[in-house]
Amino acid sequence: MSLAHYLAVVKGKRLPLWWRSKFLAVPDNFSSLPTEQLWQLHDELTKSLRTKKRGNEPTQQAGKSSLLDLKIELTRRIYRSCTLCPLVCRTDRLNGEMGRCGLKADAHVFRDGLLVSEEPFIVPTHELFLAGCNMRCKFCQAWEGIVRTKLGFKLTGSKFASAVELKAKQGALNIHFVGGEPTVNLLAVLVSLKSLDLPLPIVWNTNLFATDEAMKLLDGVVDLFVADFKFGNDECAQAVGGVESYVATVQNNLLKASQITSLVIRHLVMPGHIECCLEPVVSWVAQNLPKVTFHLMLNYVPDWKAWRDKALSRRLSQSEKQTAKAIVKSKGLKRVLISE
Repeated sequence: MSLAHYLAVVKGKRLPLWWRSKFLAVPDNFSSLPTEQLWQLHDELTKSLRTKKRGNEPTQQAGKSSLLDLKIELTRRIYRSCTLCPLVCRTDRLNGEMGRCGLKADAHVFRDGLLVSEEPFIVPTHELFLAGCNMRCKFCQAWEGIVRTKLGFKLTGSKFASAVELKAKQGALNIHFVGGEPTVNLLAVLVSLKSLDLPLPIVWNTNLFATDEAMKLLDGVVDLFVADFKFGNDECAQAVGGVESYVATVQNNLLKASQITSLVIRHLVMPGHIECCLEPVVSWVAQNLPKVTFHLMLNYVPDWKAWRDKALSRRLSQSEKQTAKAIVKSKGLKRVLISE
């Protein structure tokens, strides 16, 4: 899908998907259903969101349950044996256990602000940086919020609503969840959305290293995926990002994201990783999602553990930047953004 949905929401021609989910009624006894039946109901209702036009959304009555409530219940059940990402830690996060992401049930916002340095159709954007991540990229610039998962303030409905309302008054076009990785913080995000009465679109800035279950739960919540396609092969993903089975997972989720809602694909070019990562990433996008906006990022800055890696401890050379631009141009992508 192009940017059409997201832009329509920003212009007030459509309602955000999470807002529709909040007002799409479900039976009040849904929480007593077995998980398999819950998923069936969830998938049917999520699909129905696409057929409802502006003005046809039902008005939720006091005390009635919604699709958003159903998503919260399913996410809680997943947290009891967490399978939100392909690491499949199966930790009981509701009872204080934590997996690779370093998170229990709570989420913390370690940075919160109005930014104007993102893609032009996103800004001004209200970015909430959520602690914790399921990857360990050596060059991560948000590393402090990954190793200190209780940094900042706890994400709660009241704090979230106050922050969103303030930034909206300052001109924010959207609510932009960043990380770390927002998907591993999904429960707190969904619960917080219940307290929000301002229908702004949701931007989900993600590594897309997620399971099918997580992608289903994001369907009907996210209005724009800003997805990193970091590595062009599993060897680099393991060596630099610390994860296995990366490429197939992200490719599969990019295809799903493009069917769910609007999508932007980012690739941060790493020094020494043009042939192994940039070229296969661009080739795959050109072949499979040629109309999606592709953001070529040439502004790599070494950080965190990159200083210990000879290849990653420097910025891109001018030659590498020119080569990267030439590769993208040669593949014939329709919509390309470049930042340096």
